[in-house]
Amino acid sequence: MIHLAVAHVVSELNEYLNLRAPGPTPDRVVADRLMTPDGKPNEKVGDKVVAMLVNVEQDRVFRPVDPFERAADGTSQFVRPEINVNLYVLFAANSTEYAEALKSIAHVVAFFQHRAVFSIADPAWDPVEEAKVTFELFTLSFEQQNDLWGAIGAKLMPCVMYKAGLLRIRDTRVEAEPALVSEIRINE
Repeated sequence: MIHLAVAHVVSELNEYLNLRAPGPTPDRVVADRLMTPDGKPNEKVGDKVVAMLVNVEQDRVFRPVDPFERAADGTSQFVRPEINVNLYVLFAANSTEYAEALKSIAHVVAFFQHRAVFSIADPAWDPVEEAKVTFELFTLSFEQQNDLWGAIGAKLMPCVMYKAGLLRIRDTRVEAEPALVSEIRINE
């Protein structure tokens, strides 16, 4: 579901940019990493805005606790409760022209100001319900930015981070089906 959420937002952002500020290529935003696993700059993301997942956090506020669900036939099933997560997505303008990088970041902010809620469906996980994912601006302190860019292994570039809230992740595999109560005995 995480890959679908990031890919969906990147696709919508590209559509928005192509309508509002047409550019030389249709895919100006890519979901990728700035550095390759061996520590070299990723050449595929030159002159693009890179959407990069930098953290996944469990949302403990909206946590279901009941592991039992009622099936369509009325029986109970033991299924692990879903996990709600928040995603932290960094949008970094990887451009050689600084003014263009600043414009790109301004366009990203304008996009999320225009549209902050997305419906994302994944039939493999839940064929009935779509996930509603809300993006909100997340501001890092200078110390946090320094730590983040050090962990990424790249030099600071114009960027903005968004927190994508309440993405549900769930394994719907049934672990057990408790027997139905057929009689109740009261000891006197």
